[in-house]
Amino acid sequence: MHRRRWLPPVALVLVLTTFGLPAAADSHSGSFVDDDGIPGERQIERLAEFGAIQGCNPPANTRSCPEKVLTRAEAFKILVVAGQAYGVLPPFPTTLADRFVDVEDMWDGAVARLSNFLAEMGIIDGCNPPENTRVCPTATLSRAQVAKLVANAFGLTAPDDYEAPWTDTSGRWYEEAARIGAHHDLWDTTAGHFDGGEDVTRAEFARVVVAAGGDALCADDPFTARRVDELEERYPAQSFTAYVYDTRTGCAYWMNPDERLRTASVFKVMVMAGTLLEAQTDGRPLSSWERSRLEPMITESANQPVRDLWRSFGASPWFDDQVETFGLAETNSVGDTESVWGRTTTSAKDQADLIRQVLLGDWGPVDESYREEAWALMTSVISSQTWGITAGVPSGWTVAQKNGFAGHIANSVGFVQEPGTQEGYVIAVLTNWWSTWERGVPTVEEIAGWVSAELAR
Repeated sequence: MHRRRWLPPVALVLVLTTFGLPAAADSHSGSFVDDDGIPGERQIERLAEFGAIQGCNPPANTRSCPEKVLTRAEAFKILVVAGQAYGVLPPFPTTLADRFVDVEDMWDGAVARLSNFLAEMGIIDGCNPPENTRVCPTATLSRAQVAKLVANAFGLTAPDDYEAPWTDTSGRWYEEAARIGAHHDLWDTTAGHFDGGEDVTRAEFARVVVAAGGDALCADDPFTARRVDELEERYPAQSFTAYVYDTRTGCAYWMNPDERLRTASVFKVMVMAGTLLEAQTDGRPLSSWERSRLEPMITESANQPVRDLWRSFGASPWFDDQVETFGLAETNSVGDTESVWGRTTTSAKDQADLIRQVLLGDWGPVDESYREEAWALMTSVISSQTWGITAGVPSGWTVAQKNGFAGHIANSVGFVQEPGTQEGYVIAVLTNWWSTWERGVPTVEEIAGWVSAELAR
């Protein structure tokens, strides 16, 4: 896992604010370029350390394909290599019986060796019972099959008096394996259903295998299925999405990742970022005119300053350039007039990625001195606008934030910094379609509170 190199805290005064600014990293990628900041990245990286995953685009192997559905051959390799690394499986024996007819030439014979080893250990049988002469290496794996494979490979058990949390496993062939997995926290048990027929992705399999090995790499996911289901049942007409990235562990968490919601004044973070980049490109400090607009725009969420900056740099074409520069592929700007820019749509991860660039310097174009300006502004928000991601954050923690609130929109984004460190977590919570934005604030804070309860302690 790539980590930032932290610099000592920097003192900067704006509205008498003192802060410690996280320092820039060399890049935002670990072993692979396609899993940065997604749930499962840390577990994929751990498996790569073991040699259980090399990549999915040989010979370069720069991609891990985290959302690709897992094949049986891939699962066999991960199970054997990780199982041996965790000490739950023995080394390969000198000789192995040749059991299967459909894997001889795959991966230069490696799949045959892996399959024969797992069969020898009693972990797999085959895919064509009762003969079991085939192992179907290119077939996908369901959650039910994975539950049984992992329980067998890691020798997991559960007490007889432990009751399965599922409503859809009773009487199924995988009932016991699912119950064992639930006991070991390999799955989100809060929804009450296991969905054993669902295909398993490479990222999900990585999370399950690493958890089975006892590696507690990440805190519990704050966005449990039960919480999300209950929230959506309470507010069926509203839309919600959230994303969190923990800089201390490299772990990420996502709620409703496919949602694209309107920004309202969260948009102003992008305008601030673009303004800072204009000054940096010119090789100059912010002008007094730019400062006079940035400060009320961020700290008070004033609208006229954003219109002034927006128009002075070229309005929508300029904003589109910033979207491309910061790599926000899930953000779409809307309009030039009045407050129409607040109809810009975005994803929670895009907003978190922007924060990681503009405040933390994890990657991106903004130099440290200009990030200091952004930090000073976002830690100086007036008290009446410090709701949202501050919910549940203990005293002594620092919150750099920007809220978006207008009409049906209530959003909150920023960085929550642990005392005495320059680390913490990036968080973006977006909600739309309230009767008034004020009605959305408690829900934004409820979602943020789930996160602070897990990560701010």
